[in-house]
Amino acid sequence: MTHQIFHKTGAIPTQDWEKVLAGKNLYLSLAYLQVLEDTLKDQVTLFFSISYQDKVPVLITTFQLVTFIDKRKQSHKSVLKILSDTKSKQQSFKMNMLVCGNVFADGEHGFVASDAISNGEVIQELVTISETIKKKSASQKKISVRLFKEFWPESVSKMEVLIEHRFKEFHIDVNMVLDIHPSWNTFDDYLQSMKAKFRTKANSTYKRSAAVAMRSLAAIEIKENSHKIDALFANVLDKSEYSFGRMNANVFVALKENLGYDFSFVGAYLNEELVGFSIAYFHNNIMEAGYVGLDYNYNTDYAIYQRLLYHYVEQAIERKMLQLQLGRTSELIKSALGAKPVDMKLYAKHKRPLTNLIMGAVLNKVSPSDYELRRPFKSGFEV
Repeated sequence: MTHQIFHKTGAIPTQDWEKVLAGKNLYLSLAYLQVLEDTLKDQVTLFFSISYQDKVPVLITTFQLVTFIDKRKQSHKSVLKILSDTKSKQQSFKMNMLVCGNVFADGEHGFVASDAISNGEVIQELVTISETIKKKSASQKKISVRLFKEFWPESVSKMEVLIEHRFKEFHIDVNMVLDIHPSWNTFDDYLQSMKAKFRTKANSTYKRSAAVAMRSLAAIEIKENSHKIDALFANVLDKSEYSFGRMNANVFVALKENLGYDFSFVGAYLNEELVGFSIAYFHNNIMEAGYVGLDYNYNTDYAIYQRLLYHYVEQAIERKMLQLQLGRTSELIKSALGAKPVDMKLYAKHKRPLTNLIMGAVLNKVSPSDYELRRPFKSGFEV
């Protein structure tokens, strides 16, 4: 097997790329990748590859070179100090990561392969490509960690080759997934399938947020509200303990322009003022919830965040999706909507063998956050 690595989407042989992609992954579409390339080049270095077998394209891959930042004030007391690329006593620590996957979305979005090659061949080729990129980048931006993210339970058994190459397996917070029941033709159908306690909870959210209007925004409307959107987004991101880079309103504008109906940007308005927003992607009968932005001054009184979550459910049912993936965090609230936790596995390898051993020991102790799982549906409505 041979491969070619590209640094620009414009250099990619479109026909070869599309032959393997075959519409299987929105995040590997050239329309999506073009957005990242154009709007986030100061934060993310992109690498694209096509692998060939007997001159036939059989594997397409994208890698993202990003700077991981641990913003926790006490991180200098943790083992991350050993892994960090910085030697100063600053409170945040950084390391350069080469990621096979997408740091801006949960799930398996790093590669697509044809049926002509085996799982083992795919993973071996990905490791080889990552090593090639690591060597080529050494003179400009040294890569400390290679990360393969995030794999669903049914894919974990295919990752044995990564373990053989001394990648360390670990998991972080679960992905909360709601399967859309076939009987839900309207949002009211969804509510009626709930136990009384949880239906009352949903109705209470709608009552508290009655003054909040949900509007789908076009690209020009996102652009017109860009300053407010960035402020709302910053409110949420500033609470995060980690950073791989951050999207902004300009990215959302480009996503809407390039992806159209496959990308949703919903604004939450209170008295004509934008006080929250949500984004989502639609592909292959799956709706993937993305980022939200919030004005915390109004969030408690008007239940804006909960309303945005219920609106995700509304959209999924309206567009006849089979599944709504709500992502990580806020597990308790999302389980009250009916979402179930799905464990996701990641694989990492540090450039220094000894540090890799230490990292492996640390990652073995990483576990999802504790939470109490809710079961909101009546018997017969859990898919």
